[in-house]
Amino acid sequence: MTKCSLLPITDLSKLETQGGADIQKERRELVSDRDVGKQQAAAIRAEVQAQIIECLNRFYAMETGMWGNPVDCLIIRTVVQGRLQGKLYDLSALSEVLGLPISTLHRKVGHLVESGFLMREPRGKSIYISPTDNTNIALDKSFEAMVATLRRLYKGDIDFDAKASGTS
Repeated sequence: MTKCSLLPITDLSKLETQGGADIQKERRELVSDRDVGKQQAAAIRAEVQAQIIECLNRFYAMETGMWGNPVDCLIIRTVVQGRLQGKLYDLSALSEVLGLPISTLHRKVGHLVESGFLMREPRGKSIYISPTDNTNIALDKSFEAMVATLRRLYKGDIDFDAKASGTS
């Protein structure tokens, strides 16, 4: 039989070695770096969110200044976008896209036609809704303000003029 001697148990947490201290220091630095990285990411995220909200608020102010209440702006914006994409909307298609009842759209579009923002275009059995020249002109005039707002959002990182000319 072999005799073994038992040594007293050593509390390793109290063991102070140069290597152990270095490992603990590195771990604290890693945790600290992660915390700083998370704080920086949160600060950047908050700044970007604030800029996006400012951009949306400016666009909202421009739209409501041109066209009135938010629902009217939504209708006009959708009709203009459809025109730009080569899609014409009748009341039922507009109702489906916007999720608004046809009766509400009928009333709203009638008001927007009377106000000179939209016009009805009969084609065959359907009547399509399209923006008037005045609406397109107002949108063109507001375009520069919208681009300026986007430039502020991106702080000049996007050169819209170069993208427009195809030289990015």
